[in-house]
Amino acid sequence: MKQLLTFCLSVCLAGALNVAQAQISLEILDAPDTVHVSLDTLSGPDVQAYWDVTNVGEESLDVLVTRSFMEMADPFNFPYVDGEPGSYERFCWGPLCYPFGTVASADQGSALVTLAPADTNNTFKADFYPNGVAGVTTIKYCFQTPGNASNAVCHEVTFVVDATSDVAELSSGVTCSLMPNPATDMVTLSLDRALDGVVEFRNLVGQVAKRERIQAGVTQQAVNLDGLTEGIWLVSVASEGRVLATQRLVIR
Repeated sequence: MKQLLTFCLSVCLAGALNVAQAQISLEILDAPDTVHVSLDTLSGPDVQAYWDVTNVGEESLDVLVTRSFMEMADPFNFPYVDGEPGSYERFCWGPLCYPFGTVASADQGSALVTLAPADTNNTFKADFYPNGVAGVTTIKYCFQTPGNASNAVCHEVTFVVDATSDVAELSSGVTCSLMPNPATDMVTLSLDRALDGVVEFRNLVGQVAKRERIQAGVTQQAVNLDGLTEGIWLVSVASEGRVLATQRLVIR
């Protein structure tokens, strides 16, 4: 009986070790949460979001990327048909930029990206084409090894497209953070500097549901979330009518 128990414990320990070893060792770096676009000031057909992917493990990994939609502007051209109305997208990973509407990058051959331990790959790019449509699109990109979707490392980026630049976003260097995130009743806004401005909560169609003045001289301010429904909110810090920084907040 004792030998049987020892054997069972050994099997369980080995299984747990194998599961731990199976966890993918990837880290996403410098990924934006939100990209703001104004149709009247857009200089080209698309806007881009970039980030790096690092192998933080001890073994080389072959990595592919998958794409899924969490929220789509209306209309949205997917599955993609050339010449049809609506926003559309594509992504680049490794040596290729994939056709519009592609769900996943190549899972074999030279297009599969190999990351040695401690290597960082900077070839990922998300291309979003508003195509004249104002609205909100949230896209999730997941990085994984072939056939191992359950251990993917994912990031969501939200493209907010306005018809006009009524509120122009500055390259001001102001940064902000929200804690906790997700939040329930209260959230604390932290700024890297004191400023005279307001904090605004917008829903995914761009409507301001809550606005609160930032107290003079403070770099941290608690905000009550009463009246805001569960879901994703875009929280912007604005001064003199211009958005200085935006973060995405999940309310549960």
